[in-house]
Amino acid sequence: MKPRLTKTIASLALLLVAVPAQDHANAEQKPAKAAQTTSDAKALRLAAHGSRAVWDDFPGFSADIAISVDTETYSGKIRVAADFEYELEIDEAAKQPWVSSQLRSVISHRKPSEAGDYNVSFPEEDAQHIAGRLVADNNGGGALRIQDGVIREVHRKSDSAWFEVSTLDTLRTDDGRYLPKVSSVTYRDPETGDLQSTRSNLFSWEKVGAFHLPKETLTVELGAGGERATRRITLSNHKLSETPAGEKTNSKLHSPLREPLTSFGAAIVGEHLYVFSGHDGAAEAFGADALADHFRRIKFDDPDAEWEELAKHEAAQSTALVTDGTYLYRIGGLTFLNRGDEETNFKSTTHFARYDVAKNEWTDLAPLPEPRSSLDAAILDRSIYVAGGWNLQGESSRDAHWYEDILRFDLDKPEAGWQSLPGPGHVSRAISLAAYDGKIYMIGGIGKNGITRKVSVFDPAGQAWSEGPELKPDNRSAGFATSSFATGGKLYVTGASGVLYRLNDEAKDWDIVDSLIYPRMFLRLLPASESRLVALGGTSSMGRLSVVESIDVGAEPKAFKTVRWSVQFDGRAKQSQILVPQGSKLYAFGGNASREPHDFSEEMFVNEAFAFDIANRTFERLPDVPRTLQSGSGVMYSQTSEHGKIVVAGGLGMNGDRFGALQDILFYDPEAKAWTASPVALPEPRSMFHATTHDDAVWFFGGAGAGEDGRGLATSVLHWWGDDSEVAALPNLEIPTPRRSFGGATLKDEYYLVGGLVKGADLAESVDVFNFEDRSWRKAASPKVPRVFASLAETNGKLYLFGGFTGKAGHFAPATSLEVYDPKNDEWTTLAEELENIPPSMRMVAFGGRLLFYGVDPETDGKANFVLAVPEPTASPGTFEGRSGSLSRRRGGGDSTESAKALMRRDADKDGKLTTEELGSRLASLLTEGDANSDGVLTYSEAKAALEAREKKAEEEKSKEKEKEKTADSNG
Repeated sequence: MKPRLTKTIASLALLLVAVPAQDHANAEQKPAKAAQTTSDAKALRLAAHGSRAVWDDFPGFSADIAISVDTETYSGKIRVAADFEYELEIDEAAKQPWVSSQLRSVISHRKPSEAGDYNVSFPEEDAQHIAGRLVADNNGGGALRIQDGVIREVHRKSDSAWFEVSTLDTLRTDDGRYLPKVSSVTYRDPETGDLQSTRSNLFSWEKVGAFHLPKETLTVELGAGGERATRRITLSNHKLSETPAGEKTNSKLHSPLREPLTSFGAAIVGEHLYVFSGHDGAAEAFGADALADHFRRIKFDDPDAEWEELAKHEAAQSTALVTDGTYLYRIGGLTFLNRGDEETNFKSTTHFARYDVAKNEWTDLAPLPEPRSSLDAAILDRSIYVAGGWNLQGESSRDAHWYEDILRFDLDKPEAGWQSLPGPGHVSRAISLAAYDGKIYMIGGIGKNGITRKVSVFDPAGQAWSEGPELKPDNRSAGFATSSFATGGKLYVTGASGVLYRLNDEAKDWDIVDSLIYPRMFLRLLPASESRLVALGGTSSMGRLSVVESIDVGAEPKAFKTVRWSVQFDGRAKQSQILVPQGSKLYAFGGNASREPHDFSEEMFVNEAFAFDIANRTFERLPDVPRTLQSGSGVMYSQTSEHGKIVVAGGLGMNGDRFGALQDILFYDPEAKAWTASPVALPEPRSMFHATTHDDAVWFFGGAGAGEDGRGLATSVLHWWGDDSEVAALPNLEIPTPRRSFGGATLKDEYYLVGGLVKGADLAESVDVFNFEDRSWRKAASPKVPRVFASLAETNGKLYLFGGFTGKAGHFAPATSLEVYDPKNDEWTTLAEELENIPPSMRMVAFGGRLLFYGVDPETDGKANFVLAVPEPTASPGTFEGRSGSLSRRRGGGDSTESAKALMRRDADKDGKLTTEELGSRLASLLTEGDANSDGVLTYSEAKAALEAREKKAEEEKSKEKEKEKTADSNG
């Protein structure tokens, strides 16, 4: 055996070193064949280079790591940077040469690289080798065998080393590229060819986000003398660094606050984010127990860092926290003398204290001249400036003193105390204050007459005020509870709309820079560097937030920006869950446990219920749905309670021992965390439809029956008051194009039905639009790509259509594009032909002015993937009328609005009109007063107008009575 082996090795060695030495005369005799051989070999080598799996736009990741050699095991941490360099936090004894070799194999080899200008050829005529075609480097670099795009063998020999690698099995990724699963490596003596050692390797991978990351490497090494070693590297708890460099985003999510906060203090010193107290109770809670009694910090750029508890100062909301780069300063704030259900007892404070970062100590400094809260502060040229606010004491805010002046404290002359300076000429609170270009900018707030968008500029040199450009009216609360800060020589501000504005170079206008992923007010906006801002806390339509996000203001803004994350949850569902967004949560009910599209076997239906917290990126298992189901519809419904309940209706499931559509209506109470069955049901089984709410009613559109007793496509629109009244079809009104599995969304007072399947299982191309006010149908422009199982969502006055399937060459194929519909010009445009790392199987819902994509991972059970997106972050949000000064939270508008909605409950025949009989004798006079078109019935709009006229008349009479009383009093 030894002579034969030596002869074989010698032949291979000759091949590896002799390929470049082609016979010159022979090459001249066969130039065409040589050129063809070289060209084909190069093409094969290029294809193999492109077939290997790489990590494009790699963000880096961290993981727990265990390194084992035979009986010894070491545990630690590995951090892999975006440049593919890694750091090991582990016992030095574990850092052996074989470890770096294996990590290089599973990490460094995933780095994208440009294909070389390969100078290769086929050194043998026979292309039918079992391991693939041999391709040799003409410069003596070795040889490869390539089969089906996979490099099956690598042969390398030099004066100092000789090794051969064989790849025996591979894993194909979603994009068709490959990763090694089983390989062997043989090492030989470069002089004799004698065997030195062999290594057998087993690799496993785990998909995290868009990346297949190494999970385990197992190596068994056998030496020439029979010595044996078993080595294992295990990686677990993988965590991607937040934002891949190539993601279309300028934002990054950080570890969230411990709890949602509003009206708190925050500052950044060095690598730490500091958060002081604030309000963490219910929105309307006033009491000491509603205050966050803590002071914390975190290394916000370290994904593995934990919040640290620091020395506390008296808890408060509406306080300011600023830094001079060395110390932190806490100023003013509001506390309470009551707790819980006791009568409210406000107490604005005079606090002014310095926090020593190194010593973790507070030192009280000269107190404010008077108690002040709902203020803000900024530091300019070593002086602290305080502006805005009021002195809130006792049970009510009605007699609170509003401050017209601003305050200044020279940190280098503390003995001078606080100095009062002239204010801007108006009072305001819930402002934001920023130091910029040698001046102090006082921005927005709310005054005695309501919210203001004013920007006032104070020049300390001349102690004079001037007017800056007003904030944009981009939200009904524009100007209220904003946050602003200057960094990199620019001034930035953001508020309820989430749009980030920058003062232009002429200081004459506000330019849109970008948008926060999570829009909010009552937040803090802080500089992390000259080109990066951090936004944290606050409140929005998603509810109170614990989100910490940073935004790169130095990068080019993107047309479609995203942040993504995954959550492991203990569920079986893979698809077809009923999704209901509400506040900061996405509720997911039921679903199907199979990945097959039409597996309706009984055991595949599930009754699971989950609440995914989109702010904290966590989940909660809820009580199970009372029955198994999928493909129903859910909607948040609230008639008189602001808390409301979730309605889950219809769907697919088992009716006894038969599969079919369902009629059930179920209620879920998010506060009580309990399910109840509605006393009424759908008039007939219905699935693959949509429900929505409008004017205190629940409306059901489209869908179909299914199963053995399927009734085909539904043609009626169902209407329900959400109580024990009947769910009934609107009379004499049918859907123009009956359809199922479509996209549906409400835009203003209309409901859009887009896509889906029509009779004959064809794709619906027309768009039907239902008007809630006059209960009529019209057509709208059709999207560019007809599709089924698509998602339709409304945000910022536009409709977005994504995903599902479309027809291609007589078959269904994924519909990858994202289209946007502008109702102003009745036109669809394609925003993106394909969304990076967002497969069309993901569902899309509107979420707090953003688009939320959700789907269970196609490969890993119990893993939910999320993408939160701002579709057009630099687009103008439009113009809104200013909000009234009353910050009332009354739902749905004024008394006349609520009364008109209540009146419509008398509409027994559900035709949207009230007759004299339906109104009853007591209210019949309303028809006479409000029947504007004299058709003998009263519509909602007419009823509301009539009630408003009555309110106005009552106010006028009340005013006249007051005038009479004043006249009588003055006459003695």
